Amino acid sequence: MIIAVSDVHLAEHANDPITKKDDDQFVSFLDYIRDNQLSQGGKLILLGDLVDYWRRDFTRALMDSNNAFIALMEMPKEIEIRYIIGNHDFYNIKLNGLLEDRFPFNKVRGWDRITAGNKSFLFSHGYQLEVLANPYYKSLSTYETFSEHLCLGGDDSGNAASKIWDLYQSSRSWLEGLKKLPIDINGALHSMMDAPGIRLNGPHHAESTINSLASSASRSMYLGTGRDEFFVFGHTHEPFLDLDNKVINTGSWKKSPCKAYTFLEIDDNGNPRLREFLYKSGNGFTRPLGPIHIKVA
Repeated sequence: MIIAVSDVHLAEHANDPITKKDDDQFVSFLDYIRDNQLSQGGKLILLGDLVDYWRRDFTRALMDSNNAFIALMEMPKEIEIRYIIGNHDFYNIKLNGLLEDRFPFNKVRGWDRITAGNKSFLFSHGYQLEVLANPYYKSLSTYETFSEHLCLGGDDSGNAASKIWDLYQSSRSWLEGLKKLPIDINGALHSMMDAPGIRLNGPHHAESTINSLASSASRSMYLGTGRDEFFVFGHTHEPFLDLDNKVINTGSWKKSPCKAYTFLEIDDNGNPRLREFLYKSGNGFTRPLGPIHIKVA
């Protein structure tokens, strides 16, 4: 059994009751899958943006996520946890390198390929698709540089995009790889750093382009998917499962515009199902996710 969950955004806001409720529900979810879907072992895929470093001092965010990390690190050894980085927790790939074999998860990387039954699944957070959908420029290395800087900003950094703009103005060396810059460089920064609702559903309609890129046969050229391989991603917060084009979005942990705690379940025969987690009267349970409209360009 494989369980994949994306965009939990632990510790997204300090001292916020909604954030605390969502984070507590995630701990309950981890306890639930440990005792149910993964009781005989399996893989848990953390598909990026587990902790929100962009909006918080990352050390405080980690401390505020203490209960979730205790639950993760106390998982039985039969459950293999694989960590795929997102844009909001991009600094974890640096932490993994610094800690080497002491990092608490089995793998930390930008993508992972797993086989279930006779089917292959390529997992990636999906911010790579947003880079391709960006109308200003399509430099993945630059986007990842921005992401790392945003992860390292403290709680008092103010507007992140503006701070990076100031950094760019004072020292352009870290952008020298770009052969040509957008005329509106500040607009380009905001096209990557604004809130998801603005970035993905604003004037550039990035989300529908992302879904089109993920569903197209040409994705093998920019994602490295194999023939007849499923591509699984998150990032946009909106879940969908398209069996015809072999593309799945896991959704998010009730982060706008997603209205449920969603996750992906893949059984031992390779059959994928989108489900949601619910917790009522002291008990957790899951149910199939209802019909979803897919936004495609």
